[in-house]
Amino acid sequence: MKIIKIVNALFALALLVILVLLISCNTEGIKPSPGNYIIQGSQDLEPSFSPDGNFIAYRHDGDLNNTPTSPGSYQSGLYIINKDGSNRKLVLLGTRLNPAWSPEGKWLVFSTSGIIQKCGTNGDSLKTFTCLNNLSYPEFYYPKWSSDGKLILFDKPLGSDWGFYTTATNFLGSGRFLGLEILGRNPELSPSRNHLIYEAGKGGGTNVSVSEIFLLNINGITKIQLTINGRDNRAPTWSPDGTMIAWSGNLHLSMMNADGTAQKDIEYGNSPSWSANNEIVYSHANSDYTKEVLYTISPDGKNKKQITF
Repeated sequence: MKIIKIVNALFALALLVILVLLISCNTEGIKPSPGNYIIQGSQDLEPSFSPDGNFIAYRHDGDLNNTPTSPGSYQSGLYIINKDGSNRKLVLLGTRLNPAWSPEGKWLVFSTSGIIQKCGTNGDSLKTFTCLNNLSYPEFYYPKWSSDGKLILFDKPLGSDWGFYTTATNFLGSGRFLGLEILGRNPELSPSRNHLIYEAGKGGGTNVSVSEIFLLNINGITKIQLTINGRDNRAPTWSPDGTMIAWSGNLHLSMMNADGTAQKDIEYGNSPSWSANNEIVYSHANSDYTKEVLYTISPDGKNKKQITF
């Protein structure tokens, strides 16, 4: 009996210790951190520097009713700001994904509900790409101009004929990029137009949990996997001189040489865009993790500045 009483006393003491620990623990759960957060408020996303580096186009997602609900909030749409965040200008209302500039800076191209469109920087002269509607799942995303302004490159993520396609900038004529089946997403031609970077699963597809960055040598049609780091690597983009690549993976903003060497993290962030003035704009949470906002930074990780609020 004495042994039983001792065991019961020890058991009660253990329960008391556990109860004290539970009470003292943080009942709010895991707090957000630069590398792990979920935004519930408005979001500034997919920024794109103008060719001269003076302006930034971006997509703003407001509240669900598309109506401002608090001071400083505004409607969902495509916007342009000065590179310091001043003089915000509405281009078009609505959800306009993946905005990109034409080489001379007079047009913006984007995806609206899977349809490629372009307009002037004042929202005028809206034009819609209507080719390729005969394909299965005719939805297209991530449009980007070539540096010579002769074509727009974009991806088709669904169906048996998915991959990369191009159209002339007047939206007349279209087809597979280079006539090849290149399986991936978010393609971007180098400034010299000799190389292509894109994101894809390790085997070239997208039905995997991790995406890597690939480089395609257009002249030799050779493919090189540039990243092998266990992250979900996305949004690769060229430096203006074509010697380096920036990208984001698992909320890390990273840089590397064009051949994949010298990979390094410079900050936390998503969806980088490189300017002619050697600045990078990207999105990340604000200080209290209530909004996704835009920042600029130098390629060496210095001079970080929040430009939207």
